[in-house]
Amino acid sequence: MSRWLFLLAVVCLADPLAAPQVNNEPLVSALSLFKQGKFQEAATAYRAILTKDSSSAGAHAGLVQSYLKADDLPAAESASAQALAALPQSAPVHAVRGDVYFRKGLLRDAQTEYETALNLDSNCARAWLGMGKIHSAVSLNQYAREFFSKAHELDPDDGDALYHWAVQLPYPQSVNELEKHLSQYRSTPREERHEREFINLVKGIGEREVWVGPAAPPATDIKLDLLSPRPGTTLGLGVHVKFNESTAATLLLDTGSSWMTIPRKLAEKIGARKISDYAIEGVGDSGPTAGYFAWVDKVTIGPVEFHDCVAHVTMKNDNAGDDGILGTDIFSKFLLTLDVHQRKLRLDSLPKAYLFAAGVRNHPIADQMDEKAFQFGHLLLLPTRVNHSITALFVLDTGANFSSITPQAVKQESNLHESDKRVSGVSGDVNKVSRFDDALMEFAGAPPSRRDLLVFDRHSLSQQLGTEVSGFIGYDTLSRMKISINYQSGWVKVEESK
Repeated sequence: MSRWLFLLAVVCLADPLAAPQVNNEPLVSALSLFKQGKFQEAATAYRAILTKDSSSAGAHAGLVQSYLKADDLPAAESASAQALAALPQSAPVHAVRGDVYFRKGLLRDAQTEYETALNLDSNCARAWLGMGKIHSAVSLNQYAREFFSKAHELDPDDGDALYHWAVQLPYPQSVNELEKHLSQYRSTPREERHEREFINLVKGIGEREVWVGPAAPPATDIKLDLLSPRPGTTLGLGVHVKFNESTAATLLLDTGSSWMTIPRKLAEKIGARKISDYAIEGVGDSGPTAGYFAWVDKVTIGPVEFHDCVAHVTMKNDNAGDDGILGTDIFSKFLLTLDVHQRKLRLDSLPKAYLFAAGVRNHPIADQMDEKAFQFGHLLLLPTRVNHSITALFVLDTGANFSSITPQAVKQESNLHESDKRVSGVSGDVNKVSRFDDALMEFAGAPPSRRDLLVFDRHSLSQQLGTEVSGFIGYDTLSRMKISINYQSGWVKVEESK
């Protein structure tokens, strides 16, 4: 599997100033504020420029990027629409309009804007960067790397391009370039902490591969257990795991998690060795929980052995599963079939690589996406329809007890009610929860189903991923389903279990 498949986000900053304008003092001053992470001040400076010269593509692009970095999506959308009206033939303006669509989770619309920008100017670095993000989301990683490199080559001062390019470099060059990025482009304390943690993890792992499985994955069926800690409560499905030929445990099998998360008590028992500190974040309003990354020499699941395994270790001993959580992304070299209803995990060899038509390189998002999953790190985001009126991206998450939707996605709906349901995760309890009754859900080829959805905010995850996450497809929706996943091609199919 990819060494960095677990990543939930890319922490990066853009350089909105095109090279020919570097001698323009107001733009240079605004860009300096932007690089210092003073995004609202930068936006003010860019607006002042546009008051005097509404034809400045650099100021328009800088204003939109400043709003995006300041997490003011409505302002970014308004500014990008005004920029497009003023400069309809500007490649940078179309590119930042694509960035706004990407942040809203409208990836097809984002692709269209990036393509338009490249048709106007084939050397538009920001458009190549956007196409790299699109290709990464649809699992065309070879093309994504090519486009990230091209964006960085065209504009070495673009912080986003620098970061995406640096992540794909071999160790230790990757660390050198990431540290350069961290020193030159400031952001929020949270984002900078994420980046420091990632750099320290890369240093700790070095050139080693992680979660090394069998060269020829054997076809096998693995029995799963229903995790029900008390009557009337079901957490999900558990899988038996053996550590280092000695200790055994039952972990919650979770399509919404990466690698493996275990409590410190278990980590110490199996002799897990610390790599670097890591603050674990998830559902809840109490902020990150202290933890660290650690090496586990050997993990055995059924007949499948993994070596050099990296685990997240939480200082708490009250994980969602009996003993922890196992992310399904560790099986990325298999064709994975999770029959939730029959409580069975099927692992098969991947089919031969599909040869994409020539046009997919430039038009990666096809018209029919019913079985396509967008990958952001380890997360699988499925295009989902709710009540025929809401179309958005939902996380496939067998580790969530209940399916949910965000307040932003249902702000126009009237069928909302207070809920006394307690929602908690690794970041504590959720303070405000409501209920969206009798919602009709359609996704990934699954038969339409109706259920009540919990409503609570997941804005921090959308910020982290850089695209809008509007809900989670949880265990309650999937309990009678069979889920097929091909991580290599970003393909998910959900059907009713027989």
